[in-house]
Amino acid sequence: MVSAMETGQTRNAVLAAFLSAVFPGLGQFYNRQWAKGAGFLVTLVILAIVLLGSVDPQTLIDAARTGAPAENAGTLLLLSVLILALALWSIVDAARSAKRSSR
Repeated sequence: MVSAMETGQTRNAVLAAFLSAVFPGLGQFYNRQWAKGAGFLVTLVILAIVLLGSVDPQTLIDAARTGAPAENAGTLLLLSVLILALALWSIVDAARSAKRSSR
């Protein structure tokens, strides 16, 4: 695999970070790190599917009306934190990789 440093192409770290902020993995694709970008993207999709599959809208509405926590609140919180961590990791990784390509 040829890196950006080997081809002499430099990448904009701010643009790479922005793209990953829009959707995790896009910044890695911009940096031409195809496998890493696909990894971020696939992981995000899996976490999103699991999160959406664990949400019962009626249960959440009932919990909101009564003020009681939803029975799956822990799962929802954990999955949300994992998605946020993945997004932040993707942003930082894309920016660092782009900076390394400009050296």
